[in-house]
Amino acid sequence: MNEREERIGRNEALFRTVNEKIRDVADTGTDSFLSILCECGSTNCTDEIEVTLSDYERVRADATLFLAKPGHEMPDMGSIVEQGEGFVIVRKRHGGPARLAEVTDPRP
Repeated sequence: MNEREERIGRNEALFRTVNEKIRDVADTGTDSFLSILCECGSTNCTDEIEVTLSDYERVRADATLFLAKPGHEMPDMGSIVEQGEGFVIVRKRHGGPARLAEVTDPRP
């Protein structure tokens, strides 16, 4: 994994951890929406996206999946596996990016 891939992966991991904190303090029911930060990995992105709690939990069940705003995905880092309303789900590319996503996963 090169330096750029690692920097992007660390940014994505940071936003994923922040989103976990948002999830922890949110007072939501199963069908509620969460307003979370885009996990695209760009150091300049602070965009918010809204997802249902069930979509959020489904993505968090796989350490290699991230939520991003449409158009914020980085094809060399991963591929879109699903599109939702106002968000895309991106799976990290195999190898270094996927391994980094797994070791930085805030969930046990």
